[in-house]
Amino acid sequence: MRGQARRPWSEHDDAMLDAILWLRRVWSHREEKVTLRDLGLDPTVVTFVVSGHCPRHGQFVSEWTGRRSDPVPLEARCSAADSGRCGETSPVFVLV
Repeated sequence: MRGQARRPWSEHDDAMLDAILWLRRVWSHREEKVTLRDLGLDPTVVTFVVSGHCPRHGQFVSEWTGRRSDPVPLEARCSAADSGRCGETSPVFVLV
C-alpha cells in the first residue's frame, strides 16, 4: 500500500467501527450464540431491487420490501410517480 494516498477518516468510518465494536460486544455477551432477532433484525422481511421501463421516462429501479412469503410484485409504478409526474406502471424484473 505504499504509493497510495491516504483518505481522511470520515463519519462513515466512525459508524462502521462503532457497528463492528457493538457486534463484538453482543457476540461476547451472548456467548457466541446470536440470532438475527438479537440484533434487532426480522428474518422474515426481505428487500428486492426491481427494474421496470416507463414509456415516458425510461428505465427505473426501485426497492420492494415485504415478508419472505409475500409474492414479489409483477408491476411497479414509475419512479416519477413519487413526485406526482407520472402514473405509469410497468412489468418489473427482480435484480437483487
